[in-house]
Amino acid sequence: MKRVLSFILILNLILAIGIGCKKTNDIVYKDGKFNGEGTPDSQGWKGVIQIEVKDGKIVDVEYDEVNEDGREKSDDEEYSKSIEDASGISPEDAFEQLEDALIKTQSPDRIDAIAGATTSSENFKKLAKEVLDKNK
Repeated sequence: MKRVLSFILILNLILAIGIGCKKTNDIVYKDGKFNGEGTPDSQGWKGVIQIEVKDGKIVDVEYDEVNEDGREKSDDEEYSKSIEDASGISPEDAFEQLEDALIKTQSPDRIDAIAGATTSSENFKKLAKEVLDKNK
């Protein structure tokens, strides 16, 4: 009888651990290409994003920030150089790291801010979340 009771207790423990460790935050998105556009910040730059989803998973992300003239932050070499000199990272490098992080984590909430690009990181996460929330 002790063996049966021990077996049942062990089985319950294993099941409890298994259920407690189960991933419950796997998010599945609708397939397609989804676009979003943020609002301009205090310097006139606004985020633009395209997220591609296949088989419910994020497979590609393109992000940049544009000004009212339509100039992309990542293509503005003079601006990029001044930002990199001041913060240690260019907008293009920061955007690439954010894009890669979203593909890896599959959730904007799981992305850490990029050192030297905190505002862009927050803008990226907010915009990505808005776009993805509309397409779950």
